[in-house]
This record gives sequence, C-alpha cells and structure tokens, in this order.
Amino acid sequence: MPKTTPFPTLSLLDWLIPVLVFFLLSRTPADADMWWHLRAGKEMWENQQILLTDTFSYTQAGNPWVNAFWLAEILLYGIYQLGGFLGLSLFVACMAALTFGVLYFRVRQQAPWSGALITLLAAITAAPVWGPRPQLFSFLLLTILDLLLAHPNHHLLRRVIMIGLLFALWANLHGGWIWGILLLIAHLAGHLFESLQTQSISRSTIFRLLQQSAILLTAGLAVGLNPNGLWLWRLPFHTVNVSMQIQEWLSPDFHRVDFHPMLWMLFLLLGSLNFGKERLQWAELFKIIGFVYLTFVAQRNIAPFAIVTAPVLARTTHSAFQTLGLYFLTAQPVRRPVNTIFNALLVLVLLGLALFRLHLLSTPALVEKDYPAKAVAWLKTQSFSGPLFNSYNWGGYLTWSLPEMPVYIDGRADLYGEAMLREWHAIVGGTPHGLTALEKRQIKVILLEPTWPVVRLLPTQGWSEVYRDETAVIFVR
Repeated sequence: MPKTTPFPTLSLLDWLIPVLVFFLLSRTPADADMWWHLRAGKEMWENQQILLTDTFSYTQAGNPWVNAFWLAEILLYGIYQLGGFLGLSLFVACMAALTFGVLYFRVRQQAPWSGALITLLAAITAAPVWGPRPQLFSFLLLTILDLLLAHPNHHLLRRVIMIGLLFALWANLHGGWIWGILLLIAHLAGHLFESLQTQSISRSTIFRLLQQSAILLTAGLAVGLNPNGLWLWRLPFHTVNVSMQIQEWLSPDFHRVDFHPMLWMLFLLLGSLNFGKERLQWAELFKIIGFVYLTFVAQRNIAPFAIVTAPVLARTTHSAFQTLGLYFLTAQPVRRPVNTIFNALLVLVLLGLALFRLHLLSTPALVEKDYPAKAVAWLKTQSFSGPLFNSYNWGGYLTWSLPEMPVYIDGRADLYGEAMLREWHAIVGGTPHGLTALEKRQIKVILLEPTWPVVRLLPTQGWSEVYRDETAVIFVR
C-alpha cells in the first residue's frame, strides 16, 4: 500500500496566516494621534527640515519638541499623498501581515500548527493598539530583534553592527526603541542567571556575557544617532510621568472582551508548560515577565507582549500537543502541485475580500466619524480668531484640518507636560481653577464635545453658543 501523506493542505498556512492577519488587523485610519503625525510629516516635507520645535499650538509654540517619530511621519505623509486614507489603511494591514508573518515563519518549521494558531492569537491580542501610527514600526523592529537574539550569529562584530544599525533606525522612527533595550536587558540577565545556576563560569559563558553586554552598549549608543541627540533617552520616562490619565497609558480593562486574548496567552503558556516537556530558559522567563508587567501597567504595551511571548508559546504548545498524543497537530507541511494551485486561488480570493474590506473601512465619512468635521467646515466659513480651546482627543485632527488656528493641546503629552494636562482637565471639568485658566489664557473660541461639564457652565460665564451638532459644540466670546 502506498504511503499516504497526512494533511496535504497544511502548506496553505504559509500563505493563509499573513492574509488572515492582514484581514484581522485592517483598520479605519482614524487614530487620534495619526493626524498630528501627518501634519508633522507635511511640514517637514514642504520645508525640507526636521521638525524639532512646536508649531501646532499656541501654548507651547517655539518650545523644543523631542520628535522621535520624524522619519515615520515623513513616510506616513508620503503614503497619504500617494494613496489617501486607503493608502494608510493598506499600510496598517501590510505592517500587520509583515510583522506577524515574520513571527510565523520563525516558528513554522518546528511548530507548524501551534505556530499558526499562536500567531493568530498574538495578532488578536495586539488588535486593541494596532492603528495608523509610527508604533507599527516598533512592533516590526521588535519582532526582528527578537528573531536575531533567538538565532545568534557567533561573529560578534557582525552581530553588533546589525543590532546597532537596527537601533539607529529605530530611534528615528518611534520611541518604542525602549522595548528593544528592555529585551536586550532581559537576555543579558537570563544568560547571567544561567551561569549562576550552573555554579561554574566557563570561558564560553564569559564570552557570551561580554557579547550581550557589547550588544546592549552598542544599542544604547546607537539610540543617540538621531536629531534629538541624547534627549531622546528622556522621552520614555517623561511620557510615563505625564500620561497616566490618557487611555493608552491606563492598565487594561479586562471587562473589555478585546483584552481577553492576552489572558488566553498567559493561561495557555501555563497549561502548555504543565503538559509539555519544554521549559523556559531564563532569558525567556525574564522577557515574558517584564512585558507582562509593562502591559499590566499600561495597555499600550500589549502588542510587544504578544510579539515576544508568541514564539515561546508556539514551542511550548507544540510540546504539549506531542505529550498529549495530538500528533495531527504536529504534522509538517507537505506540498503538492494540485494543492498549490488550489491554495493560491483560495488565498487570492481571501486577499481580494480583504482589500475590498479595506476600501470600505477607508471612506472619508467613516474616517472622520468621531471627529468634528462639520464643525471645522463651519469654522472655516467664519472670521473667528483664537486662541482656541479644544478637546484633547481632537487636538491632532485640528492641527491637520484647521492649521490656521493653533490648538490649545494635542496628543503630544510629553511636550505639554503634567501641569498642562491638569489645567485641561480643570477647564473641561468646569472647576473654578479651570474657569480662571480660560480667562488667563484669553481664550476666544471653545470647541468641545457637548458632554463636558464646562459646556453647561459657559453660558453663565458670558460665552455664546454659536454652533452645535451631534458631535461638537462651539462657544465664542
């Protein structure tokens, strides 16, 4: 009897996983911070100069701005110029397919089925923070760095140069390079604990520790190769201090279903370690604990957690499947010509559906649904002049759609600082201090959501309501 090949369609995963991730992480390009990134990219493109001072607001005008995103902002603006909102949506989905495609192809040979399932789970875990922002470059570079650390090149100089160049690029794309530094620290600490556990330090162990130290030092120095210089090192810590009242800096709300996949990854890791024969190395343990901690502190770290945990989880679940006798979940892909044709047609159909979905998601009406597009259009027909007081969530949109009126505040929390954030909250809350701040700032126009407490108080303070719709209200005096 001829030998049969089990699961001949398994090779479909090689193409299906990136396409499914492309579909799952397709997004409407409507992130609140996307707008000021586009404005910054536009100014740099037109002026042929890196933007390092504030030109968007009147409260911080001319002050130094540590712009860790300048290269990403130029790229995002270029994509918008070429493809509009559809181009931005395509960029978001392609970055997802590339990031998780790299992750899947890293684990597919050793753990095809579990690797596919965990890659999809990791993508779903990252979904709450996946949007049209420079952080997508950080997610991709973190995936590549984790891959480089998992497959060390014994040629020290070549490895140091590769990682140094990666961090030099990273430091000009997004402030998430700090995730890479923390990953390097976890690997160094892991190798140190491994050597302490064996109670003997060999020449090879010393060389490995020196190699990790050299890589970490090179990465730290490479971060300084940016227009902001060593000031960039201050950014991650300063942002944490001023951003505790901003949504992405809050801890995950596990009453929200979209945060549950993170818990599934944790529980699955614990279960697979119990049933399988694989055990965590110290470096793996440190990086997972570290990124779990970061995610519990701030939900913006959930995607890095998924990225660094997924390869480990794919290996441990593969081992658990083998121990439990689920051999059909450990089969290797087998290719056949007929299946290749069928798989290609299926993937093309799915890709076509995903692109059609992108077209629907990127319509201007949907992109601007939660922004005061009508109010801005009305303001453009009037002769009001600022200063303008605006919603924090709309600040970026206003810098893009109403550049002739500098904003009070936008999403650059590190630029505005804790005092400004407290003042903004006092104003929208209608507190006496907030009303005094309106007078002190000599505000002439207010554009807010109708639900803020101060909206009910403004008519009693000499303000006139001149515009209202279902999204926004405008007061002048």
